Amino acid sequence: MDRVVNLQLTHDFADLGDVRLHYVSGGSGPAMVFLHGWPQTWYMWRDVLPGMMQRYRVVAVDLRGLGESSRPSGGYDTKTVAQDVWRLMHDILGEDSFHVVGHDWGGPVAFALAAQHRDAVRAMAIFDAPVPGDGSPLTGIARWHFGFHGEPDLPEAMVAGREDVYLRHMYRKGGARPDAIAEEAQREYLRTYTQPGAMRAGFNYYRAMAQDARDNRAFLQQGKLPMPILVYGGGAPNVGRGYFVMDSWQRVASDVRGGVAEGCGHWIPEERPAWVVERLLEFFDEIDQSSALPANETKSTCLTTAPRGASMYFESVNTALVDVESLPWVPFTPYSDKYHLKLIKVDPVRGEWIALLKLPPQSELPLHHHSGTVMVWTLAGQWKYLEHDWVAGPGSFVFETAGSQHTPVSVGDEEVVVLNIIQGDWNLMSPDGAVLAIENWRSMMDRYLNYCRANDIVPVDVSSFSG
Repeated sequence: MDRVVNLQLTHDFADLGDVRLHYVSGGSGPAMVFLHGWPQTWYMWRDVLPGMMQRYRVVAVDLRGLGESSRPSGGYDTKTVAQDVWRLMHDILGEDSFHVVGHDWGGPVAFALAAQHRDAVRAMAIFDAPVPGDGSPLTGIARWHFGFHGEPDLPEAMVAGREDVYLRHMYRKGGARPDAIAEEAQREYLRTYTQPGAMRAGFNYYRAMAQDARDNRAFLQQGKLPMPILVYGGGAPNVGRGYFVMDSWQRVASDVRGGVAEGCGHWIPEERPAWVVERLLEFFDEIDQSSALPANETKSTCLTTAPRGASMYFESVNTALVDVESLPWVPFTPYSDKYHLKLIKVDPVRGEWIALLKLPPQSELPLHHHSGTVMVWTLAGQWKYLEHDWVAGPGSFVFETAGSQHTPVSVGDEEVVVLNIIQGDWNLMSPDGAVLAIENWRSMMDRYLNYCRANDIVPVDVSSFSG
């Protein structure tokens, strides 16, 4: 599976008059804008966007002065930068409302954006970024480079011609591991930050912090932010901000949830991209489902509504005999038309799906990571995971813990048939950890219904447990 093909992102520029913004976009559904930090660009979201764009229209922007965006002499306070993002999303892309995801400087920009457009920003997710001016005595846990970057002209003079040394120090020291940011990403960031004016633009964000704090205190006079906000701080001591981030956002917003991203330093979306995708989907799916309900309905009543894209109903619960023989084998596209699935049941309440999987000899499925538990009963043939030495055969039962990841391969010259009971999302991944595709009960239902429609088959209501 080629990650470039799966990304399907388009690069564009938006001329806003005083600034020209570079952004990438793709996918379909509710709009979601991603805001990067320093010293990064939109590229920090490269392993998160593929998993999100299957349900959302994603937009990842290079902030003013950074990446491939233009570098005006001023306007680096978050109030102004947030208006750049608003003009892009609203005026250029035509989105009246959208979700926001931010990291590092993207967090304060997200706050300023939501504070100025409270009805348009539906929900936000923030990683390891507090809010300047939140009223805490240690806003931002100011580190040594805050003061250095704030000095006029000095940091530019000190790092000129040494950007590689300086920025690589930041990448190496900011994560839970020295290699938290991949070499490929470091080279991409250095490519843009060594361009004329890029380092000065980045330092200007720090020089505007006092103004940001004043602006934010003025915003808070209108009241706390009302939209739901998911917040995670990095859990690694001395590099991640831990629970301080939640504390900061709870001072400025009324609905804050989240916690600490264990095993992460400051670079959370690059250190654990699959985990980030899972948290974002859980959070924003809940927000979208709640907002889709009529005002007089509660979340529990939505269990009788049809799953997205399906004319199926989960209307009753009863003992049921499943006529498995009458259900079709559906090609497991787009991964391979030689792999086949037989969807037996989906349970929208538990987020669970049950399916037979049939693989020819010498098959290898992509590396996958799952958010819930997986149980596999082998009916025919032999198979294993590349990460383990054991081999499962007919009658073998494999239990996979939530949060684990594996690469399944067939063993021997026989066809493999297994029964899978899967809870939550099943994320297909590239070797370097990018989420390429997400499978769950919804995608399985859609694949089954589309196959029935294309082959003139009357579908069975696999979402209903009734006699």
